[in-house]
Amino acid sequence: MQDFVDIPVPSRFRLGELFKDNNFKVPLYQRNFAWKKEEVDDFWNDLMDIVSGERSSHFFGQIVTFQNENHIQEIIDGQQRLTTSSLFLAVIRDVANELFESNRDHLMNASGDSLRDVMYNVKKYLRGEDNSMSSLMLQEDSEDPDKSLSAFFIQLVHQGHDVAETEPERKLVSAYKMLHQQIISAIKQEKTITDRVNLLKTIFECFTDRFYIVMISAPSQKDAFIIFETLNSRGKDLKASDMIKNHLMYVSGDSMKAANGLWNIISQRLKEDSNRITKFIRTYWAARSKLVTEAKLYRSLSQKIKTENDVKNFLEDLGHLVDLYAVLESPMSPKSNLEYFSNDLLLEKVDILNRLQVKLYYPVMLSMKIADFNEEEMLKVVNKLLSVFIRHRTIIHDGTNTLESGFSNVAEKIYSGELSSVQMINEWMDDNLLRTDDEVRSSFDTLKKDGGLRGAKKWTIVYLLSELYDEDLYEKAFDNDNYQLVHISENQVSSELLDYLGNWTMIEKTLKTEFDKAKSINEQQALLNKSDLTENHDIANLLPSWSDSAVRGRQDRLKKNVTVMW
Repeated sequence: MQDFVDIPVPSRFRLGELFKDNNFKVPLYQRNFAWKKEEVDDFWNDLMDIVSGERSSHFFGQIVTFQNENHIQEIIDGQQRLTTSSLFLAVIRDVANELFESNRDHLMNASGDSLRDVMYNVKKYLRGEDNSMSSLMLQEDSEDPDKSLSAFFIQLVHQGHDVAETEPERKLVSAYKMLHQQIISAIKQEKTITDRVNLLKTIFECFTDRFYIVMISAPSQKDAFIIFETLNSRGKDLKASDMIKNHLMYVSGDSMKAANGLWNIISQRLKEDSNRITKFIRTYWAARSKLVTEAKLYRSLSQKIKTENDVKNFLEDLGHLVDLYAVLESPMSPKSNLEYFSNDLLLEKVDILNRLQVKLYYPVMLSMKIADFNEEEMLKVVNKLLSVFIRHRTIIHDGTNTLESGFSNVAEKIYSGELSSVQMINEWMDDNLLRTDDEVRSSFDTLKKDGGLRGAKKWTIVYLLSELYDEDLYEKAFDNDNYQLVHISENQVSSELLDYLGNWTMIEKTLKTEFDKAKSINEQQALLNKSDLTENHDIANLLPSWSDSAVRGRQDRLKKNVTVMW
């Protein structure tokens, strides 16, 4: 960005002063409250360090705001801390009320006064009763204010628990309950009601008097955005997606509401998961512009998206691609993902790649979607992508860096129109990424795989064998998980060759347990002959003389089909 702004002198506030002297609002375009148990526990532990006397004060971080025309501080950065603070104050008030009501008849005057003082001061900080303005207002949907998150939050902090219907509401209630439990557990350690009241009062005073925040209040929304980026562009607290959203909202100017609506559609499709959103944007950027690390994603993107129209095009692209990306992440569930592709063979290949935990090809798929390739064309390219991966990574064991940059290059060329047909795409991969037949055969001679009961290790061997057996096994081996991996022999071969591909086969799930328990070669032969796989019948005939040389011989025989299948 080319803008420059003088950062205002930061103001240092104790938490109590901050809420007493300001009214805050979380704008609609901000993400929802996201703190979970880990963050709440950290917050509580920091407070307990002060309560126990280990520390005298705690810096609770910085917030960036700007004062709008109604003299309300709109929060650009810091809403998680302020929302937690409001919830915590509400919890303190509610616990004070619980102590007062349950011990009303035998409270000493001093303890009763302390509880009433705590409740009065919390009310003064939170405000929002008797038609007054709350000290903190969350996102408010102008189309239906009564059903907005802000209305729910006000009800939660002033009336205690409420029935949560949405995920943002559930997170607020969850944090309230966790904070409530923390305080209850702490005061229960005290034996007398007087000690419990004193501890609650100490917790309240330590929080409001010894937690402090630095607030930077900018003269305008534009300046606040710039300050936020300046302070956070090299930080680690925020995900790249959070920084990117802030940049998009700033650049969108008068179109901010429309941009925020598009962003929310994308965010909701990815369950408002900042990590998933960041990975999605990075995948898209690898297809559209260039491959960058997550750490450099924000900087790369912010240098190219500089106008309202840039933002519009960027978000429209993401909106067009987010369903496909979600399907690539999980092709078989939920049902809507399973039904995304009409071409069953394409779905099968995408499912196989997912089971092998291959994600490097995502940018290619996104580019083909943008370029309006149909599913039959996508299938032809996916087959080539799978061949490239199996040769390069699975058989030759080369690293993924070359493939990640290579697939990104393919995607960029598709996006730009340089590769405009399936033939051009596949020929480019043949010329630049596909390992030679000689390299593949040489590496296959000693190919071994450590099989697992689940995950990529298992599915890699299942996929290799199902292709090399030249039988249509997808539905049984992958979809229904009907076949299980077994070593042909664990006693007749050396440890060096135990995990060679030539010593692996698949057997029906119904026969696997018996095969593992079989005490003689004859029993194993009988079970292999019961299998529907012709390959297992051949193995059964060789089993009595199975040895290292048999493993090598079988591996050499399988090798003949490797460069045909891939």
